[in-house]
Amino acid sequence: MPVPRLIPIAHEPDYRTGTIGRYDGGSFLASAYGHHAYVHLFDRDGAYRRSTIVRVEDRGVLGSALEELLADLSGKVYGDIAVQLFQTQHDDVVFGLVDESGDRAGDGSHVDWAELYPDRLGFHEPWDGLYDT
Repeated sequence: MPVPRLIPIAHEPDYRTGTIGRYDGGSFLASAYGHHAYVHLFDRDGAYRRSTIVRVEDRGVLGSALEELLADLSGKVYGDIAVQLFQTQHDDVVFGLVDESGDRAGDGSHVDWAELYPDRLGFHEPWDGLYDT
């Protein structure tokens, strides 16, 4: 089954997708990964609107940087979301949910797959919001 127009992402509290959900303007997907804290915003139909990405040299403050980014989202409620593919760059790092379908194993077999960057979470059939790392 090809990558769907809206890709479900399941909310897992206190884990890799613990900071996703809805806000008054639509959906958000936020994380702290590597040296970056980010929040991607989507409209109510799951279409990408914009990102706020900050680079943090001291990885010990990534969590607080993420909390600051999330603080301004009015009506924020954590939970499952479904968003469209998107891609942006910051500090020469790719951020986004990118269609990576193709021969992933090198054996000629085709796999439909969407990868969340830079977190490296992979989404695939049955498109239930769960991911592989």
